[in-house]
Amino acid sequence: MSEDQEAGFVLRVISGPLAGQTAHIPGDRPLLVGRAPESDLSISSDGELSALHFSVEQIDGSYLLRDLGSRNGTQVNRERAREVSLRDGDEIRAGATLFTVVRHEPSRRYAPTEPAPPSRRARTEPVPSSRRARRTGIPATGSPFTASARARLRQERSPLFAVVDAARDPRIRLLLGEAGEQTASLYTGFQGEILADVGPTLVHLPPGSTLLDALVDCGWGDSWGVFLTSNRPFGDVRKHLRRFLLVESGTGKQQYFRFYDPRVLRGFLPTCGPRKIEALFEEIEAFAMEAEDPGKLLRFTAQGGKAIREESALERES
Repeated sequence: MSEDQEAGFVLRVISGPLAGQTAHIPGDRPLLVGRAPESDLSISSDGELSALHFSVEQIDGSYLLRDLGSRNGTQVNRERAREVSLRDGDEIRAGATLFTVVRHEPSRRYAPTEPAPPSRRARTEPVPSSRRARRTGIPATGSPFTASARARLRQERSPLFAVVDAARDPRIRLLLGEAGEQTASLYTGFQGEILADVGPTLVHLPPGSTLLDALVDCGWGDSWGVFLTSNRPFGDVRKHLRRFLLVESGTGKQQYFRFYDPRVLRGFLPTCGPRKIEALFEEIEAFAMEAEDPGKLLRFTAQGGKAIREESALERES
């Protein structure tokens, strides 16, 4: 790939061990920055970086930075950031390295001097489970509607699944690892192994699952993911959902689609035409998620080529 083939934002190291290096931010997956050799921009000599420190991904023409539960945090324009949209010229500090994002500059991809073997999987440093990924005003123990939300979800007659965004909060990785339920990243191949701890993850939630309790108790109202029901096997559900990770825009360009973010899905479904609805619900019976008001649960089904929205109020715990 020539240096002038790609346009868009690039991440440039302006001070630190790799000063002068740049990395192009791809359109189909996050760019990973950290100390681990599996990172797209690996800075192994910066001892203050975490193995996977932060990511930058392109979403609908915007660029979103996410701290990946790093040990020392990430700053954007000298302010601590967990998740923030980037603009041309923004400065990012992670560890002892200072970066800037630059628009419309030829990219020069940085490759690790010693690529990791395909079987190697990146790991991030453990983060105390009491830490909140974002300040939302929701207590660390969950919102007052979690018991009612759990009860509603357990009433589903078909097998229950969830797709959670593992980068949303460091506690998600801990919960998935401890629960013992069937899980799988929606990414595949070598990149799937690298992004397994920070990407969308499909989870099976069988009857009586304690993981369902944990995901709702800790993440309800904080956009951790969406729930869905399907009578199809786990592998078929995963294969089906993978079809929607990339979608084509009106200009014919492929874009990364965060359908597993309830803020995205609850706004997207009512705008879909019959063909999109039929495709999305082909293997899925229903999607369920928090409303913008976490005191309400939204449930979407398909009927006659339309997404049918059901909204139900949740009971507040005393």
